Amino acid sequence: MLIPDPLKHGFHYVEYTYMNSKLRAVYFTLESAQEAMMKMMKRGVECHGLHEWKSKPEILLIKKR
Repeated sequence: MLIPDPLKHGFHYVEYTYMNSKLRAVYFTLESAQEAMMKMMKRGVECHGLHEWKSKPEILLIKKR
């Protein structure tokens, strides 16, 4: 399976708490993130949500001189 560039096309992440620290687990597909979050919840991990990150177009522009 070919994975698109996450900085261009975005990615998903699950926010959770581990040892009193808020952490993020990153996934390249929505299905993987959903599956991982469900497994975390079944194990009793405190999850704070599943989020999508998308880049802003102006960040990707490279100006040539």
